[in-house]
Amino acid sequence: MLTRIPIFARMKAAMVLRQTVESDDEEVKYRPIEWPLVRRLLKVLWPFRRQYAIGVLMGVGTVVLEMMSPLYMKHIINFVGAYTAGTGSAAAMHAATLHLIRVVLAWAGTVGVALVLQRYNILITTRAGETVQFMLRKALFAQLQKLSMGFYDRTKLGRIISRCTSDIGSLREINVWGFQQVIANFLIPMVVAAVMLCLTEWRIFLAVAWLGPILYVLNNEYRKKVGYMYQYIREWFTRVSTNLAENITGMRVVTAFNRQSANLDTFNALQFTNTDNNVRVARVNGFYQPLLELIRFVGKAIILTFGGYLIVRGNIIHGVGSVVAAFLYWDWFMNPIINFGVFSNQLMMAMAGAERVFALLDTQPEVQDVVDARPLPRINGHVEFDHVTFGYVPDRPVLHDICFAAHPGQMIALVGATGSGKSSIISLIARFYQPQSGRVLVDGHDIRHVIGETLNNQPGLVLQANYLFTGTVMDYIRYARQGACDADVIKAARDIGSHDAIMSLQDGFQTEVGERGGSMSLGQRQLICFTRAFLADPRIFMLDEATSAVDTATEQLLQHSLEKLLQGRTTFIVAHRLSTILRADRILVIDAGRIIERGTHRELVAAGGKYAHLYEQFVMQAE
Repeated sequence: MLTRIPIFARMKAAMVLRQTVESDDEEVKYRPIEWPLVRRLLKVLWPFRRQYAIGVLMGVGTVVLEMMSPLYMKHIINFVGAYTAGTGSAAAMHAATLHLIRVVLAWAGTVGVALVLQRYNILITTRAGETVQFMLRKALFAQLQKLSMGFYDRTKLGRIISRCTSDIGSLREINVWGFQQVIANFLIPMVVAAVMLCLTEWRIFLAVAWLGPILYVLNNEYRKKVGYMYQYIREWFTRVSTNLAENITGMRVVTAFNRQSANLDTFNALQFTNTDNNVRVARVNGFYQPLLELIRFVGKAIILTFGGYLIVRGNIIHGVGSVVAAFLYWDWFMNPIINFGVFSNQLMMAMAGAERVFALLDTQPEVQDVVDARPLPRINGHVEFDHVTFGYVPDRPVLHDICFAAHPGQMIALVGATGSGKSSIISLIARFYQPQSGRVLVDGHDIRHVIGETLNNQPGLVLQANYLFTGTVMDYIRYARQGACDADVIKAARDIGSHDAIMSLQDGFQTEVGERGGSMSLGQRQLICFTRAFLADPRIFMLDEATSAVDTATEQLLQHSLEKLLQGRTTFIVAHRLSTILRADRILVIDAGRIIERGTHRELVAAGGKYAHLYEQFVMQAE
């Protein structure tokens, strides 16, 4: 009993987890494999129809040539039987021997041609299939670049990674060998084997023909059953990947709050369900495959028994060779059916993966260019919010009827409690999201009607936690302006005042940033981000809590860089530390998604409202 407790505990945890995930998850409901999905996959393969056709023809040629072997064996066996009987003169035996040699040479030539066809078939088919894989990955990555921030807010990282890795990987065998399996390795061998079996000895063919309908029913039932199961397996494997990605990404939090044991239990519960799903499929295969082998044995037994009976009765003209050939052709007929289980597994996995890949490719960006979108010219930096209402969920607004205007070169500060809507205003200016009503105007242009690239190239954004891609400091600064040379980057660093700080790094501008900038302090990362923004020379600059997580000494260093960065640019600053916004031309106080106060620092302090209270708290904390 003691050894069973952990198993029951894991089973209970897995059941609870399954119920929770199934009720909360927004995945597409499971359904049988449909022909529209197959047709769409065929449409992806269509540009390479010539290569696939050549590959299939070579595959068919290889199979047909290989299936000549029983005929050669039939001639050899009959010759040996005749030679053993000792019938015929010496001249006749000599002629028979020459005939045997010719048969063996013909057999060797047939095998040689089959091997050559097989080699070129592998080369042509693999190149076509791998190119399709490349195109699908390329299309997926391009789609991910187009999708709006709302998609990434809703979708877990592990799911996105699974679409681009395991789901695409599950399509490989079908994209490379799908036609080959269906035509050259399944249909042709069965048809040819059945025809050759009938031509070799029609009575033996009729003796085993009744097994055909049984095989059809078994395969049909198997396909229906495992179709649902493999879709379910793909979904749970994605959940395992998602949980793994979350734990790796949040390892600092996991360690800080000592969540290793609890997270391991959750991961083990997911793994238990994933393992149980695969075991259930194995149970189906464990029944199906032995049953097919039993049918193959029954067919062999019938051929040998009935063939032996016909030989004894003297009713087979070509003797033992015909029975052996029939025996081998039965094997050729059954092999594709036996192997259909493996191919069916690959097909079900591929269809489940294709359904998810195409669902991602069909996802429409919530923010996209309209049909008559026009390029946005070089802007001066005039920004206006005209009665803007916005919510991440449309029926739950986080901004209500926001109206304000920022003139070129002005600094606009956004002040308010956490969750009041400050960062949402920044996101709307960057066109990460679309407002439900109202307009966001840049130099008089409604940003919904401009080409996204021409807008995104002009503003600059620095966040509280900036993502640094793997590479050198030089590479990262140049990320915002790919055409900049090393001299341009160094000049920008000198102008903004970050050059000395960068040169103090281990290898200066050639210092490896490390994954996500983990090898640098927060202040160093922010300085590098400021330098990148300065090199891009944006007309609109946005800082979202860019200095709130650094210490006071580092903030003073960053402020020096900010002064040069903000000169002549329309700037929006979101900050809890009021020291960064005292010089703002206008301060907007946001509360519950509404602008409740606006004015300069002096005007708002004199008004004695919400801002004055925040400033009073700031002074007390400073003292």
